[in-house]
Amino acid sequence: MSAPDIFKDIAKQKTLEQQGFVVIPNFLNTEEINLMDQTFEKLHKELPSSGFFAGSYSSDFEYKKKVSEEIKVVYNRAYETHFKDYTPFGGAFLFKMPSPDSDLFIHQDWTVVDESKDIALNIWVPLCDISMENGPLMVLPGSHYDNFPTLRAPTMRYFFDQDYERAIRQLEPILVNAGTAVVLNQSLVHYSPPNRSGKIRKAITAGIKTKDAQMIFHFKDPNKDENVLEKFEMDDDFFIHFENFFEDIYKRPAVGKSVGFIDYTPPSLIGKELEKTLKEMKTSAGFSYIPEEKPPVEETSEETKEEEKTLPFWKIYTPLNILREIKLRITGS
Repeated sequence: MSAPDIFKDIAKQKTLEQQGFVVIPNFLNTEEINLMDQTFEKLHKELPSSGFFAGSYSSDFEYKKKVSEEIKVVYNRAYETHFKDYTPFGGAFLFKMPSPDSDLFIHQDWTVVDESKDIALNIWVPLCDISMENGPLMVLPGSHYDNFPTLRAPTMRYFFDQDYERAIRQLEPILVNAGTAVVLNQSLVHYSPPNRSGKIRKAITAGIKTKDAQMIFHFKDPNKDENVLEKFEMDDDFFIHFENFFEDIYKRPAVGKSVGFIDYTPPSLIGKELEKTLKEMKTSAGFSYIPEEKPPVEETSEETKEEEKTLPFWKIYTPLNILREIKLRITGS
């Protein structure tokens, strides 16, 4: 059984099913953009000097609730224009300070509905024009649930975890103007490099799902080796109930209702197997697969080779290197 259509427009629905994402220009109008920008300024009198931040990280429940409700109100016109048979859930500001540590790691969003019969979408809208310099949203076309079914939760690894480089190489940057929506299937692989523009980059994320679909959450005990998940039924606003986000998401939920356990082994692909899967994903989505380039042969000492083997991925394949590679592909410079 597949999820019912959620777009009113048949062409957008087909694009979502093929690519896993849809770009909608002028999703918010100028008045709505300005209103959300003003709301951001009112609620963020003090800003950090560096980093990436999401409203969900905050421990202030009232702040998270206020923002979530405000976004639903402002988005309502656009929701009614583009979607049908849907229920909105949650919303938060996302902002990147201009700093090297403002990247958002490559990931997939959590499974929050039964994706075999329902769908959940992440609607990302920037409040400024997006360029390669200010940290664009980047996606892996065709990596959504319909093409590669997975369950996802904070305590489970992604299917590409063992071989990040191959997945990152296939990402496509989405360069859009303020107010444009990038509508993502929650399961789509995505990433965002650092903001190096010198100015803050503001955006909004909000969710919609199949009308009245039950919200869910999976928990895998990180202290146990067996691949068993505990499934919870959640309220629609469960995202804003994490008091200490970076600790609580890795714990057994304190909210929701446990509805039992399931056996599940997360897929883990590396090397040629992952390369084959990524190629199938992108080509099925109508995008070109980027063949792997063989590195130039250089003379290196045995000591250097041994040192490189022990380096973690994040030191070898830095966000800056990723950004340079993507920019080169787009501009040729």
